[in-house]
Amino acid sequence: MHKSSCYRSYAINSVAGDSICDQLNMLLAIVPLLAVCASSLADQDIQPIEVIEIEKELSREVEEEFAGKANHDELGLLKKQFASSHFGNATSLISISTELDFNLNNTDLFEGDIDLTPEQWKVALDIDPATRQRRQALYSVTQMWQPMGGPVIPYTFAAGFPSQYHQVVRDALAFWESRTCIKFRLVNQYDTDAIIFNHRSNGCSSSVGRRRGGQTINLEAPGCMTVTIIAHELSHAFGTLHVQSRVDRDTYVQIDTSNIVSGTEHNFAREPNSFSTYGLPYEFGSMQHYFSYAFAIDKNRPTIYAKPAYQRFQGSMDGPRATFWDTVLINKMYKCTDKCPKQMGCWAGGITDGGDCYKCFCPRGWTGTNCEKRPADAQIINVGETPQSVKIDGRIQAPAGKRIEATLRTFGPNAFRMCRSIGLEILPLTDTRTSGIRFCATPNPLTPIYSEANTTLLWLYRDTKYPVAVDVTVRAF
Repeated sequence: MHKSSCYRSYAINSVAGDSICDQLNMLLAIVPLLAVCASSLADQDIQPIEVIEIEKELSREVEEEFAGKANHDELGLLKKQFASSHFGNATSLISISTELDFNLNNTDLFEGDIDLTPEQWKVALDIDPATRQRRQALYSVTQMWQPMGGPVIPYTFAAGFPSQYHQVVRDALAFWESRTCIKFRLVNQYDTDAIIFNHRSNGCSSSVGRRRGGQTINLEAPGCMTVTIIAHELSHAFGTLHVQSRVDRDTYVQIDTSNIVSGTEHNFAREPNSFSTYGLPYEFGSMQHYFSYAFAIDKNRPTIYAKPAYQRFQGSMDGPRATFWDTVLINKMYKCTDKCPKQMGCWAGGITDGGDCYKCFCPRGWTGTNCEKRPADAQIINVGETPQSVKIDGRIQAPAGKRIEATLRTFGPNAFRMCRSIGLEILPLTDTRTSGIRFCATPNPLTPIYSEANTTLLWLYRDTKYPVAVDVTVRAF
């Protein structure tokens, strides 16, 4: 198997500001974890050769799913449309590595970065020979952290975890705490389950859901030490899979199995009908969606194509941090607002905040107790029918009754292969709960984006050392 969920040594690094008593309490907490880990390892009965066979079977399932003539014809059309609208060499673009890149040689991970338990591997192998589909969803054997409505997850650092990376881990923990009812605390002597952040690993990976006896989030240093990657792996630890494995994914995307690195096709397996979407929309820009070139042989061609009705999102797959819907998913999974005496009346599609029953969690572009206000730091520019150039992060507003045409003319000084860590997002929809259209290079050809109403949001984001500047032309019409 991949990295075990337990490690032989759990010595705790000293952190500036921790008291001797705190460190002793953390050390005492390792004793029950070690005991449970020993029995957990002894119970494992899935061998590496079996994992390989499981992956081969899942790969055959994926290839068969997309082997029909209808899929072949649609894929041919999508390839032509992509070629006509994406000029240049994709390999010349700057590539910022993700967990999938770091894990490419780890063949015993599920969906690229998930470490399954033996029980979960067995469910993954349980395929109906008549339909060639998995009988059960992995959710059926995924455990949740407790208590529901307000889970508390103990955590600690593996021996020797570099002190300079403690804060980035804590920033990722704080990110989720600020958006959900999930809370974190350091382990104590009574804990039998905890997350251990491990830096001595090849790649970035996590268990899915809670694993009895302790589990690791593997973070190869320094590549995996970003808030975005750690927040992504924490989402798996909460119990999420990737968006493109949803039961309804074939409505939205087409997979080109001919361009997937041989032996990695299993990472595109679709969950069966028992998989729950929690009633949430399919979101290309989710932080849990593969980017379009994932596991590609030819880096100039995608492995995932957005279907014709959704082609504007072709370059928007995978995203920076959790979106509104990513956050709602976690709150639904953990019943975060069920405890609230009443649900808040929220504007703009907001919902009761998972961590605070007395305020709303707002879509981008809105704030206030009830999502009734625009953010104080958001820039607002009014536009008329004469085209004008804007270089801002904020809201573009046309006169009432008008719509907005926005055209990204330059993105620079660098161009990037995917828009997870750096980019411009344009949200032309009146419903800003769903992520918008993202750019991380100057588009070719230049294609206008039209708003549904008289406002459009522009969001320029950067989670890297690279500078970025954009030039967008807007006009009312």
